[in-house]
Amino acid sequence: MTHSPPRDHVTSLVVHASAAALQDVLARVRRLPATEVHTGEPPGKFIVVLETETEQQILQTIDRIRDIDGVLSAAMVYHHVDP
Repeated sequence: MTHSPPRDHVTSLVVHASAAALQDVLARVRRLPATEVHTGEPPGKFIVVLETETEQQILQTIDRIRDIDGVLSAAMVYHHVDP
C-alpha cells in the first residue's frame, strides 16, 4: 500500500483571469501539483486550494500561477498550518 506524503499547509487563492484566456488558464492551473480548482461567479474569477508540505511550495505555486499568460491577479486569502 502506498501512502501519500503529509500535507501540512492548506492555502486558498482567488485568481482572476482574462475572459479570452480563462479556459487555458483553468487547464494550466489544474495541471499544477497539489491544486484543486473551484469555479464560480463572476466569470473569470475562481478559487484555487493548495495542499502542500511546505510554505516554499505554496509560494512557488503562487508564482507559477501568476506567470500564466492571461492571469490578471492571484491573491492568497487563507493559509492554515497543521502542526
